[in-house]
Formats: sequence, C-alpha cells, structure tokens
Amino acid sequence: MAQLDVFLNPIAQARRAYPYVVVLQSDRARTGRERIVAPLVPCTRMPAAAGRLMPRVQVGDVDHLVLTQGLAGSYAEELRELRGQLVAHRDAIVAALDYLFLGV
Repeated sequence: MAQLDVFLNPIAQARRAYPYVVVLQSDRARTGRERIVAPLVPCTRMPAAAGRLMPRVQVGDVDHLVLTQGLAGSYAEELRELRGQLVAHRDAIVAALDYLFLGV
C-alpha cells in the first residue's frame, strides 16, 4: 500500500455515496495499523463542487472529487481492493491539503 493508492471504500454502507478512498498518508509516516484516507465522490453527485479544496481525479473512466475535508483514519488491513493510483494528480491533491490545513 502506497500514498495515493485508491481502494474500494471499506465501509460498505458508504460505498453508494463514496465508492472509493485514497490513501493520503506518506509512505514514510507508517506508524502502525492506521492510514489517513479521504473519500472520493463521483462528480455527478456534486457537479458544481470541484475546486482547489476538492480536486478532480479519474478512477477508471469516471471522474471523482477528492473530499480532502473528509479525512478519516482506516485500518490498513481493511483497505483490500486496490482500484488505482492517483500519482498523476499528486500536485493538485497536495495543493488541496495545503489549502485545507494552511490556507495557502
């Protein structure tokens, strides 16, 4: 498991709204069983929400928004079904986290 890996949301009841989560925690900051993740929501559910705080990414053929303000902890062993990688969107995701935490 690496930073920016995308997994099927481990919370089955939340998958309809948030089908995936992305690991945001640095590979260097593995301090136990938990990983910091953010949910991904299909753009069709929030069509006017894309922006600096919620960057647009693609998983498969579907556009999603990274809900950086929805950060959560998840046990690494619950993140079982790898569905992609968002390395191509790293700069936008880091910018969203900077905006969320630092306002820049």
